Amino acid sequence: MRIRTIVAGTAALALLAGCSTGGGTTGTPTNATQPTSTSSSSGGAPKVSNPLNLAAVEAAPCNAVTAAQLTAYGLPGVTGSVNTGSLGASCQWSGTLTAAEMSVGMGILPAGTNLDSQYARKDTFAVFEERPAIQGYPAIVSLLTDQRKEGNCELTVGASDERAILVTFLSDEKSKYFADPCAGATEFANLAITTIKAGVK
Repeated sequence: MRIRTIVAGTAALALLAGCSTGGGTTGTPTNATQPTSTSSSSGGAPKVSNPLNLAAVEAAPCNAVTAAQLTAYGLPGVTGSVNTGSLGASCQWSGTLTAAEMSVGMGILPAGTNLDSQYARKDTFAVFEERPAIQGYPAIVSLLTDQRKEGNCELTVGASDERAILVTFLSDEKSKYFADPCAGATEFANLAITTIKAGVK
């Protein structure tokens, strides 16, 4: 697989143990609804009216999606690999050796780096794009380098007013999401939110 090297849109968020991402296109997320909340404090990000409890997924990030969800997503038989570091625990699901030709990472951003902090510095990004909310949770693509045409994307979702989830997506030409990598990131975020809301096991 020839997945390209990409630069994380959120500075220093190398959640994928050296793999970071790049893009954002116009795919429609599953169960997406347009955000209707008002803006929060300094940065202007939408408020989150129903915060997610992230304690369980922080303790076991690879449990954020189930085996059945991974199979439906296009990564059958792929298990996650935990990456622990100064940014906290995250997980990467690599299907680079399968027909899927894609790899996805997910982590919880550290305190102080949330959706509002991204809005506050939106002028510093090469791409800053508000996305339709995912199950009511506001989402953005914020990229220092735009590599959407290379099949890569990075999505930040506001789990609460204070915390955010980062999903990084990398792919090659054989991936079903290559032409719209942010749809791939969005769909994965949707699956993770479903599991988190149901209670991570």
